[in-house]
Amino acid sequence: MTTHDTQMGPRLGEGENPSRLADRIESHIESRLCGRILQLHVVCTGELVVLRGRSRTYYAKQLAQEAALDLADGPPRLDNQIVVF
Repeated sequence: MTTHDTQMGPRLGEGENPSRLADRIESHIESRLCGRILQLHVVCTGELVVLRGRSRTYYAKQLAQEAALDLADGPPRLDNQIVVF
């Protein structure tokens, strides 16, 4: 286990409450992107993670997706609904 894994707590798929996991993913994205995703909201249901919000760039949208995947052991089903305006 790396230092990063220890600091972030359980990873996706390890029986974590979906609401708590969504909050943890939101916090991780916000800390990595420093406010570049507006109105960020994450929903977790079983194996699906949905990212919602608004961004000024596709790059920030991609970074948010990568930040969410940081918490996964393998690739979960992820639906990135962040709108670029």
